[in-house]
Amino acid sequence: MVRNNKEKTTLLPDKTDRCSLDKPRRCLRTECLVSAVLVGLLAMFVTWGSSAIVKSGYELVQARASLTKVENQNELLRLEMAQMKSPQRIQNIAIRQLGMIKPQTVYVAAKESSNSKLAKAADTETVAVKSSILFGNARAEAHNIR
Repeated sequence: MVRNNKEKTTLLPDKTDRCSLDKPRRCLRTECLVSAVLVGLLAMFVTWGSSAIVKSGYELVQARASLTKVENQNELLRLEMAQMKSPQRIQNIAIRQLGMIKPQTVYVAAKESSNSKLAKAADTETVAVKSSILFGNARAEAHNIR
């Protein structure tokens, strides 16, 4: 086969031939197909976005339920801790399990005030003088240091 230089062979028709009045069906089909594909892609995008929102909402509900569960457990643990620290419970364990008894007499050590310190200092000097008479100066100074 020999080709003539004058004949041009083209694979695609010219743009004017694609949508010419002679072939309106072909042009309409192409436009409908492109429109359908675009609508399909848009629908897929909207569906994907909606599913992402629903998934996030579901995860949020699960997180809130988990938070509520942990808060309830925390409250129960606080209540249990308060019961464990109860003085009555500790006293019952001391008496029943450890065999301790409640003392009849209670001795209390009070914090010294400035007046009692002055009185104690005067008493210390008197003791030091009495000690120096009995045991000598070295013993009196040692007692005064204490």
